[in-house]
Amino acid sequence: MLNCRIDVRRSPIAVGTSSHRRSVPTGLTLIEMLVALAITLIMMAAVVNLFASIGSSVRSRRATMEMGSQLRLVRQQLFTDLAGATCSTLTWQRPENNLGYIEIVGGEYSDHNPTGITIASTVSQVPSSNLPLPTGDITDGKALGDYDDMLALTVRGGNGAFRGQGRVINPATTTWIDGVIESSLAEVVWYAVENPDTGSLGEPGMRTVYRRVLLIAPWVDLSGIAPSGATPVEQLRNYYADYDISVRIEGGEFVPNTLGDLTKRENRFGHDPTTFPHLINQSYIRFATAGGNGPLHPLGPEFLASTAEREGEDLMLSDVLAFDVRLFEPGAPLVAISGTVLEPSDEGWFEPKAVGEIVGFGAYVDLGWAPNYPDPADPTFPPSVPKVYFQTQHRAGWHPSDTAGFVGFPTVYDTWSFHYENDGLDQDSASDNGAGIDQGTNGLDDLVPYDLDDDPTTPPTLPPSAINGVDDIGERETSPPYDVALRGIQVKLRVYERDSRHIREATVTRNFVPQ
Repeated sequence: MLNCRIDVRRSPIAVGTSSHRRSVPTGLTLIEMLVALAITLIMMAAVVNLFASIGSSVRSRRATMEMGSQLRLVRQQLFTDLAGATCSTLTWQRPENNLGYIEIVGGEYSDHNPTGITIASTVSQVPSSNLPLPTGDITDGKALGDYDDMLALTVRGGNGAFRGQGRVINPATTTWIDGVIESSLAEVVWYAVENPDTGSLGEPGMRTVYRRVLLIAPWVDLSGIAPSGATPVEQLRNYYADYDISVRIEGGEFVPNTLGDLTKRENRFGHDPTTFPHLINQSYIRFATAGGNGPLHPLGPEFLASTAEREGEDLMLSDVLAFDVRLFEPGAPLVAISGTVLEPSDEGWFEPKAVGEIVGFGAYVDLGWAPNYPDPADPTFPPSVPKVYFQTQHRAGWHPSDTAGFVGFPTVYDTWSFHYENDGLDQDSASDNGAGIDQGTNGLDDLVPYDLDDDPTTPPTLPPSAINGVDDIGERETSPPYDVALRGIQVKLRVYERDSRHIREATVTRNFVPQ
């Protein structure tokens, strides 16, 4: 018989004793919580910094894009104005040809000497150059450039291309009211104004670019506008404060200008209409006060006590570092220095005294860019060196019979008007030794002193009649400051975006050489 035995093993836990089980944690200790909190804070800080960096980058990029967009729009507008110029860049324009004018004014400042105010080097927001700064300084202000130039011209656009405030008749009530007038022609003035060092108009040294547009609309009836002011200058300033039609004063009334009228300097916007050579009146930009320059009134100020402003209407760009109008000079020398070719407008260029220092010719320059170049007595300049035209500083009123007069700033290039030679006025009575009135068009050979070499160190001479001839250019009472055709204009715009600290520059170039 099979014997079966079941082996029942005794439990290791004794009967009557309590069971012993391993305890499972149900929470975090204080140290573990602190560690977790620290890790969470570190991660949150990293995320916050990441989003802050992204946000700052987005804002900076957006600001830069907006600045670039504004600069492109202004550049396009400037290019369109130059492309639509009604007047060729030839001097001695005749009003009867009805072509208008081009005038360029060069101020005393340049990229080499950009401002007359003192930049606060420890707090100013004006950007600096790359040169080392003294301890404690944050800028040297040398990112500023030329700004006190002006460009004025008559422009032709499409139908209704220009719109401005005028005075019209309300057909319902037959009364005069202010209204909008359109024209395909306009007198356009570009210029910049610098913030004064008082800080009253913003960061000292920064500039604002304006574009004033005056419609050429000779069909407009201006009889509803009575001149207000003691002098013609004051009357015109008051008128231009409210209206945008180009006018002149005749018989005590406003008369709208034509292109032919604007060929004459006395009828142009911002010029003194009473006295030859009809200089630009700077009070059209600012009027003087006891403490210096008054509030900004961009070429069309509300006069004295009036409170209305037109800053927003004419403003094109703010936070501008440079507004520089240059002319093409075929004889401007290019000089190689340390392997870099520099032109007269570049920092570091110098006036070469030997042809061997020059590597080429031709550049866009400021009016009056180098009064001492070239030296007529320097034998190292052979006749093959191209002639320069704009190196000396000629103001409006300059005449070759008196090369020492009307020299300095502001320099002026003007297409000029021939009507001064047959207007019955004696514009050169002080310098023609009693030669008479309008001697350049009287059919006689009037021997007028004339400086043939344009050298201020030699006095004017009296050329023989065989050289002069009848009614030659030397007999004329007036002269364009630079009696030469203009081959090209270049305008540089440099702007600054304060948040991103980016600088952008745009250049507009217009070639006037006939194709």
